Amino acid sequence: MSTKDIQENIFSVPIWGLMLSDHKHESKDYIKCLKELQNTFLSVKKSNFGGYQSEDNLHLMPVFRELTIILKNEAKLIISEYTGNNNHIVQLSELWGNINTRHNFNFNHTHGGVLSGVFYLQTPANCGRLVFKNPAVRSDISLIRAKDFVIDPKPLGCIFFPSWLEHYVEPNLSDEERISLSFNFEVM
Repeated sequence: MSTKDIQENIFSVPIWGLMLSDHKHESKDYIKCLKELQNTFLSVKKSNFGGYQSEDNLHLMPVFRELTIILKNEAKLIISEYTGNNNHIVQLSELWGNINTRHNFNFNHTHGGVLSGVFYLQTPANCGRLVFKNPAVRSDISLIRAKDFVIDPKPLGCIFFPSWLEHYVEPNLSDEERISLSFNFEVM
């Protein structure tokens, strides 16, 4: 008998990933809109070090209407499958854009709401990975601990995660911009 035969991994944290490949052409419109916002409005300062972050009300703009519907449908599916209850009202509360140039990154942070995510629009090589922190805070100094979970961003990739899950984005080491949309959902 090995220790693997008696090992149980407890307190797992779900994340969900999908490709929105049918949004290839729309993503160009999203990028154009974000660039226009960047040229018109100052960046919001939250977890970002450098780069541009838009206001969090993009879901109210017509260009993002179809994406908003798709994200809401996915969020409703995730919530209903995870909780076993499809009677929840799922509401997209925030949608914002991120444009990170060379050396820009996002510090450790969490989101508001219940379910959050990111939709990648432009991800050149070495543009910075999404890193989910091990939520077992007291295990940081221990030899036996779960490691942080790293995701390499892919264009049109969409990641959903619990809003409380701490994460950060590594520095963009590319000469091209990493462009994404982030979002938060409330559940009632």
